[in-house]
Amino acid sequence: MNHKLIQLEYRRGMLTAGMQPDDLPIRIWKEEEVPTEALALVCAEGLLELGGVYGDPDMGDPVEYDYLRLVLNNHSVEITVFNRGITLFTSDDENVISIHRVLSKLID
Repeated sequence: MNHKLIQLEYRRGMLTAGMQPDDLPIRIWKEEEVPTEALALVCAEGLLELGGVYGDPDMGDPVEYDYLRLVLNNHSVEITVFNRGITLFTSDDENVISIHRVLSKLID
């Protein structure tokens, strides 16, 4: 089955005490707006298979929060990373490294 990315949503920021993830701003790209390099990395890094939660929300204060939602024509993939910076330094998790590459391109 052919998967077509129709929307990409990215929410990021620092969660301080009492904040909820929805308090952070979200950036939404419709399919034609998704940066070409980011789209290529989504495919190259296999992000469609990496849905889930990564990192430890208790590792930092405030909590660094990244949320990526890839909306496809037939389903969506949601990726949440807590404390990405700390996780990159304390873990050899290749999935987090792949996610980091894509998120870094979106931030640029």
